[in-house]
Amino acid sequence: MIERVYLKEYVTFDEVELEFNEIELEFSKGLIVFTGPSGAGKSVLMRGILSIFGYFDLNAKLGEAVVDNDVDLEKYGLENDDVLIFKQIKKNKNRFFINNQAVSKKTVKEIADIFINYLSLREIKEFENENIISVLDKMIKDKNYKTLIKEYRELFYKYMKNKKELETLKSLEKEAEEKKEFLKFELEKIEQIDPKPGEFEELMQIKKDLSKVEKIKEKIFEVERIFDFEHGVYELLEMSGVESEFFSNAMNELRIAIDKAQEKAEYLENVDIEEVLERLSNLQELIRRYGSIDECLQAYEKKKKELNELENLSFQKEELENSILNYERELLLLAGKISAKRKKSAEELKNKLNYYLEKLYMPKADIVFNETELNSLGKDKVEIIVNDIDINTISTGEFNRLRVALLASMLEYEDNEKTLFLDEIDANLSGEESMSVAEVLKYLSSKYQIFAISHQPQLASKANKHFLVEKKEGKSIVKELTFDERVQEVARIIGGIEKSQKAVEYAKELLKDENG
Repeated sequence: MIERVYLKEYVTFDEVELEFNEIELEFSKGLIVFTGPSGAGKSVLMRGILSIFGYFDLNAKLGEAVVDNDVDLEKYGLENDDVLIFKQIKKNKNRFFINNQAVSKKTVKEIADIFINYLSLREIKEFENENIISVLDKMIKDKNYKTLIKEYRELFYKYMKNKKELETLKSLEKEAEEKKEFLKFELEKIEQIDPKPGEFEELMQIKKDLSKVEKIKEKIFEVERIFDFEHGVYELLEMSGVESEFFSNAMNELRIAIDKAQEKAEYLENVDIEEVLERLSNLQELIRRYGSIDECLQAYEKKKKELNELENLSFQKEELENSILNYERELLLLAGKISAKRKKSAEELKNKLNYYLEKLYMPKADIVFNETELNSLGKDKVEIIVNDIDINTISTGEFNRLRVALLASMLEYEDNEKTLFLDEIDANLSGEESMSVAEVLKYLSSKYQIFAISHQPQLASKANKHFLVEKKEGKSIVKELTFDERVQEVARIIGGIEKSQKAVEYAKELLKDENG
């Protein structure tokens, strides 16, 4: 419930300039009605209040509203508090706050939508399939029904996931043949070269060694001459009384080293240099393409896996199609059970709806079920038809009364108290019809806080709080009326500016009936 609204320097331009210097209004539960001459600024004021909650852009320097509603702000990353204060400040641009915490306009609107329902002149969202189904589902008290709905939604999620995967597969399948040929070509190129880990480094070393094979051979020949002096060294060591073991070991190590150098030289002499260079060239091509031989081998394994997956596409596709068919059968079975229960609650809703439509001097309505494609709600497409006519083609007066009847029918199934904003809901109605709308709105105000603009005396007389919006010296003002002031305003609505005594008496009668 909105408890208080404050607007400072609120200016708008709608054909003529309207300006509210400062507005501070206290509200209560029940039916709150704004009346006043045409062009005084009633709709402008309502837009100003709604703008604080993100429905419109604010043209005031400051807008603030105090709300009594237990909204869990933590869901929106905000700190909870005992009160809920919405604030909008306009400097260069509009800035929004909830409990002095800066928020986006989108967040403000999301939070406000929890407790506000704004019904513009031809808004049909309450007649949309999703909303009617939501009402029917709330009416079903069967404990197993929630389990049934949950089971259906979980299955539908899997069904849609598989359908999405199938679409991806079908898309891949179109490109699969061309891609498979490309992958095979890529794999074949790598297989032809058949690189081995560390091979490139080994070949580079061989290439480097080949350039000095002659020098190695020359050095071997030169070093081997040392053995001509070996015997003399032994004799010297013996004469000197020095153990010769160290020299013997050194000479053995040298022979081994020379043998290895000799083997390497012989090996290098037998190496085909052209073959080494060609192999290096092939490996370098892979390195240029993939970064390194190790990365090339990783890419090879990845391409092999991708090719295998592409070659298995038809098998996966068949599996998914079978899975989707099975899900469809199960979903249709569950949707059928859901639909049967909804049709029973639709009868109850229709009876309630027609009870209020009769009070509102409207023809009877019917709730029609048609089948549609499986969706998250089931297979039901539900429509409300009045007198065999689609609601989109009925008159504005009939449409508004139908909305009132639907709201009244839903009232006992609403979980939370809400605030309704109605803009001239009783426009273009006769006296009897206006009174019927006023009485039903009065009933609705037992659970809803209702803000309504009206040019009819009947609704004005039913108000728990009655505000007059008028224009003086080019500025719009708004004030709450006392009982006597209400008599004068209702009389003005009945008889115009030149109020007759009859109009005043009738106004008193209307207000007396309502206020005792």
